Amino acid sequence: MAQQIPPGLEEKIKRYENLRRKHEALQVMVQRLQSELNELEATLEELAKQPDDAVTYKTVGQVMFRVDKKKLVEEMNGRKGTVKESVDNYGSRLESTTEQLQELQSNIQIELGAQNLKVQ
Repeated sequence: MAQQIPPGLEEKIKRYENLRRKHEALQVMVQRLQSELNELEATLEELAKQPDDAVTYKTVGQVMFRVDKKKLVEEMNGRKGTVKESVDNYGSRLESTTEQLQELQSNIQIELGAQNLKVQ
């Protein structure tokens, strides 16, 4: 005899799955942004080791352009700030989503236990 899942519980399970997908997308975004931030920081560290009159290049697509080191550092610091803000923003959204997921999962488990149902 197959057990029926109550409509309210079925709706919570669907919300949980949607929230889980959103959580995974946020994790990927945070990882990508953190990787970009790490790369920017490493590049800025290497640029700091170079003399101010060092010849520097910037790649745009498949073309390299000679650029002023000072302008390049300013541009990269600006990008670093923007990426850092994005990491913080997505990180806080990820934390919030994690809390929502845990709360919803707990709620579903309680309801499943009350209905004497098991998830397969």
